[in-house]
Amino acid sequence: MTTLAIMKARIADELARDDLTTQIATAINDAIVAYQSERYAFSESRTRCVFNTVASQQDYNQDDNADIPYMLAIDYFALTVGSTVTMLERYRPEVIEDLSNNQSAVGEPYAYTYYKRTLRLYPIPGQVYACRVAGLVVMSAPAEDDTIGNVWMVEGERLIRSRAKLELAVHVLKDQGLATAMAGAVQEAESQLKSTGNRQTGSGRIVPTQF
Repeated sequence: MTTLAIMKARIADELARDDLTTQIATAINDAIVAYQSERYAFSESRTRCVFNTVASQQDYNQDDNADIPYMLAIDYFALTVGSTVTMLERYRPEVIEDLSNNQSAVGEPYAYTYYKRTLRLYPIPGQVYACRVAGLVVMSAPAEDDTIGNVWMVEGERLIRSRAKLELAVHVLKDQGLATAMAGAVQEAESQLKSTGNRQTGSGRIVPTQF
């Protein structure tokens, strides 16, 4: 299993350079940042953004769940009432803002919006409800060189390693030949990751468009 330390050592070995310690670390970080907003199978989650509502509290942010500010795309918002799970409708921020003029509207939420890294529910929850927000979440870089299981060092290893070498070729080594080779490697690695996600989520059937 690859760690940040292993990736750094491998890049240095593949470039035959032992004098780029700082530059390699920076290139790896830049590579991760470049792809954090992209959707891959490993960056989708239905378990990280889970929290409970608070009676009379309408807005929910990092104080309620650390991942709320880092939701890049929301696929669904599930609210559990007793043993029943219901899906909240997503409204535009200004619609929720207008509806919220009625501060007496308290009860079971049926709608939500996401604005300024904050979830807002409507109507205002009148009691505790379990919430599950599924979607695309920012996946962080490994915290330490020896961190085990970081997705960028496992599922995304080839993509990040190739992109890091591209960053080095362009910005540090000024090596056009290496840059061209790494651009091709990056494209292939990303295509493979995307196709893996498509196979996992696709139905395998073509659905006709309704006109």
